[in-house]
Amino acid sequence: MKKIILFLIFMTIPSFAVYVDVGVGVGGASTEVDDVDVEDVICKDCDDIAINFGLRIGGQVSERVWVAGELSGQGHRFYDSDNYIQFNSYLFGPSVIFYPVDHLHLSGSLGLAWTANDTDIRDLKMNDGTGAAISLTAAYDTGIHDGALIGFRLFSSAVELESSEKDLSSVGLTFFIAYVHK
Repeated sequence: MKKIILFLIFMTIPSFAVYVDVGVGVGGASTEVDDVDVEDVICKDCDDIAINFGLRIGGQVSERVWVAGELSGQGHRFYDSDNYIQFNSYLFGPSVIFYPVDHLHLSGSLGLAWTANDTDIRDLKMNDGTGAAISLTAAYDTGIHDGALIGFRLFSSAVELESSEKDLSSVGLTFFIAYVHK
């Protein structure tokens, strides 16, 4: 982790251009435990929603390429009028941001994933785990130096749950809006 942070600082200093974006999104997701869809087993008549957030800080390495460190996450909540089950996946790792043409923002991140799952259903134990995650974005950038990113984020994580040793995978596609400074 220290090497990634030092690398990002080293890359940012010579360019004197700092990249920061922060935003939230909403959409849909699918969560599976050992290849079984959670919605089919636990919550057939529930509603569900996916929410994500993201923060990236980095620097410019060429005219159209930026590198950053990313902390992002996705929450996938199943709920009805009485209860909820929520699967929260987080990503920490490097991100590459590319502007192939003006205002078109494309990026990808790959890194360490961990979960913090929660429910209000009594006697249902929720395990957390660690693994890997990826985040891909395509957005319209409204500004030259400051502006908004308006686009879509694909977030996927795969972790092994601690005590049960089951595999938990989550994939979500969300529409997001973020503030960007570069």
